[in-house]
Amino acid sequence: MKTIKKGDQIQRIDDKTAEFMVNQGWEYCSKSEYKSKKPKVVKTKENVDEIEISPNLSEKKKRKLRKENKKMKYESK
Repeated sequence: MKTIKKGDQIQRIDDKTAEFMVNQGWEYCSKSEYKSKKPKVVKTKENVDEIEISPNLSEKKKRKLRKENKKMKYESK
């Protein structure tokens, strides 16, 4: 993977395509520049509702739901 830019556009693409695009007027740039321009994802803390576990589910599905509930609680902190 290579990082190339042209003006304000920055892209991460495979090596062969990058080589072709550099010949078309694009230029290589650092991956850190790409990361700094990439939009940030902001996580918000919200009260997470637990998924209700029904008694008529199989044990495997109950374990999966408990795990998802625990994960949602952890991520919301």
